[in-house]
Amino acid sequence: GVLQQLDLPGLKMSDLEAGLYEVAFRAHEGVAEPEGTADIAEKDLREWLAPYLGGSWDKAGEFVAYIRERAGLLIRHKPKAYTFPHRTFREFLAACHLVGTSDYPAEAARLVREDPSRWREVFVLAAGHAARTHRLSQAIAAVNKLCPWEVGRVEQPDAAAFRQAMLAGEALLEIGLVGVQREEDGKATLERVRAWLVAALRADDVLEPRERAEAGNVLARLGDPRFRPDLWHLPDEPLLGFVEIPEGPFLMGSDPERDSMAYENEIPQHEVMVPTYYIARYPVTVAQFRAFVEANGYKPRDPNSLRGLDNHPVVRVTWYDALAYCRWLTKVLREEAKRRTGESAGEAERRFWQGLASGELIIILPSEAEWEKAARGTDGRRYPWGDDPDPNRANYKDTGIGLTTVVGCFPGGASPYGVLDIVGNVGEWTRSLWGKRWRNPDFWYPYDPGDRRRERLEADRNVRRVTRGGSFIGRAVSVRCAVRPGLLPNLQRRYVGFRVVACPLSRS
Repeated sequence: GVLQQLDLPGLKMSDLEAGLYEVAFRAHEGVAEPEGTADIAEKDLREWLAPYLGGSWDKAGEFVAYIRERAGLLIRHKPKAYTFPHRTFREFLAACHLVGTSDYPAEAARLVREDPSRWREVFVLAAGHAARTHRLSQAIAAVNKLCPWEVGRVEQPDAAAFRQAMLAGEALLEIGLVGVQREEDGKATLERVRAWLVAALRADDVLEPRERAEAGNVLARLGDPRFRPDLWHLPDEPLLGFVEIPEGPFLMGSDPERDSMAYENEIPQHEVMVPTYYIARYPVTVAQFRAFVEANGYKPRDPNSLRGLDNHPVVRVTWYDALAYCRWLTKVLREEAKRRTGESAGEAERRFWQGLASGELIIILPSEAEWEKAARGTDGRRYPWGDDPDPNRANYKDTGIGLTTVVGCFPGGASPYGVLDIVGNVGEWTRSLWGKRWRNPDFWYPYDPGDRRRERLEADRNVRRVTRGGSFIGRAVSVRCAVRPGLLPNLQRRYVGFRVVACPLSRS
């Protein structure tokens, strides 16, 4: 082996590894651009390796020849200059060196603060390497140094602080959550980083949509504390995420004089009276739908609906899949409501839980009138937030993400009632009939709440159901509150999901 070839008394393989680690660290430190090629002059290479080879310049040269010609760890990039074959390999070796420094946690945090684009991957790889080499506490300490404060103690977190929290989350994942949660410091660190990431989702005045989406994706893998795994992954709120929409009239549809983008099937604008109901704050998530499938062995039409990150909206579900979820959720929430009967709570909570326990309320897909009122309030605005499109308030084509995003990362897009993600992200099934034909269709419009035919659940499979809200693939025109396309109920799409309401049984 290489030890015999170098013929240095007392030389160990660990010495050679340490030398190579330092070479990678120095090369990464000195490269002009973090993404670029790290050219290492042969003179520097020998100088950096010599201390690990008894100070011998010649032995350093022999080692260089060995790792170039036989190990393939270095490539002669140009005369008397070398480079590592892959940037990721260089970063991993640099991470190994960093873990071996005298104060690895503090040094790692300092480097990534000073030059995050250069050192972020090294930081993450170092945390994983430290955990694998029996230095778990040091790995956790490095994450603590990077994200030392509770988010509530920072008056106005800036973008850099949120980005460091995202990086801290990635490092915890590299360490492994089982290992992290074995340590008391690890549990506290995990809770702190999760809180930072939840705050990042809401920081729409600091972070761009793509960064908020990335924070949400890291949060999904760490475990999103906004949801309760013990209660079918519903939101950790008194009403488990349901928002009360008070009784009263609202303006439904579009006035073409006010909205030049209005389609024929959303005209005329008209007043509709809607009794009190409750609507889910978020669309149904992957984790929530998976809880239903696992609880009773239901087989959705497309198994891919169960894939994806837990806190993203479920997609690729048919109208029948959505309806099956509603029936199951009605059952389990009635049992939960009976358990909560008698507990001290506010009047609004008591009404909600008593309505479920008594069977007065049922979980169902919203009618298109219920959906639209929850989305726009009473004043006929075009979008939940007002009359002008804004890609920072919803996930649609102009936002530039092109995929579903974690629910709740567009707080500026909240409706007047605080309902989130109701436009953009995914289109949503309603229980309302749209009609059979694309040409000269029966729009069932204007909306007549007294016409029971348009809400019947047992309609022909060839009758389209109304979907609402647009999606991540739609332009600004399609995420207006009044837009009402139709889709056959046995079809599924990668951009269509659903949310639910709790409303009186007599209306459903």
